Amino acid sequence: MILSPLPDTFGAHASDVDLAALSDDGVKKLLMALYENHILVIETGGLATRDYVTFAQRLGEPITLSRDAEFPEIQKLTNVEVDTVKDKKGAAHWHTDQSFRETVSSITVLYSVRTPASGGETQFCNLAAAYEELDDTTKDLIDDLVVEHRHGISISARPGDHTPIPPRKWDPEYTAFHPLVRQHPVTGQKTLYAISGTPYGIRGMSQKEATQLLNRLCDHAFQDRFLTQHRLEQDCILMWDNPTVLHSATPIAAATGPDDTRIIHRVSLRGMPGIFPNPINDGWVYRSPEVYGADIHQNPSAGV
Repeated sequence: MILSPLPDTFGAHASDVDLAALSDDGVKKLLMALYENHILVIETGGLATRDYVTFAQRLGEPITLSRDAEFPEIQKLTNVEVDTVKDKKGAAHWHTDQSFRETVSSITVLYSVRTPASGGETQFCNLAAAYEELDDTTKDLIDDLVVEHRHGISISARPGDHTPIPPRKWDPEYTAFHPLVRQHPVTGQKTLYAISGTPYGIRGMSQKEATQLLNRLCDHAFQDRFLTQHRLEQDCILMWDNPTVLHSATPIAAATGPDDTRIIHRVSLRGMPGIFPNPINDGWVYRSPEVYGADIHQNPSAGV
């Protein structure tokens, strides 16, 4: 396995990796590269769908994303036979996957089955680095704050963001509560969490105060030194340490032939990988609303 930095502000690249034969030490090495660099690109040389899912399962618990009988953990993303003008892309906004749920996503994994000659980049914002460069006064202010999250247009949405598409049968009043600042369970690094995408308010603050604070944090985080983007090459994996970054898809035109066809297999994970049996804390596990003394609207029957 050869690890090297990506040629931008953050991220790492792994080559000469046989994922189907990877040892536990190899998985740990990949995960540490991910945690330390926040996004990781892996050259696979081609990967069978079963081998892809098996590898993803070693990184966490897959979230059901489709009704596919064989691979329900895979969401197939494509621009084939899609009206990309009429059908707005719900992922083309800055967000953190699953931040509107009680249990958040730990790692998101994309595998490129077919790659267009250009376009289709994923953009990233490094929230861990952004937190690190905040002044001490701001850190003291935000370290113990709790943010209310709802699916929809957030109070800190970025200019130009598309409207996110809700899951099937989703209750728009459903609210999840998450700390504004979290500590990574393996590295111990502190990070801002999901400051755009789903924030609806901050406990103990007026809507105006919460909007001003979250937008001030976003203005800080969206400086060029905290931003990067990556376009997946054929047969490569792109994965990110979901709670330490924001990401946004780039809209892409409908396919007209093989040269501009994009087919991606997405897997979203939750929970700590079993390779780390003694994390610093409970990871990205949701903390009960009773911790905050909150009465929140529950929606146990919500769709995927």
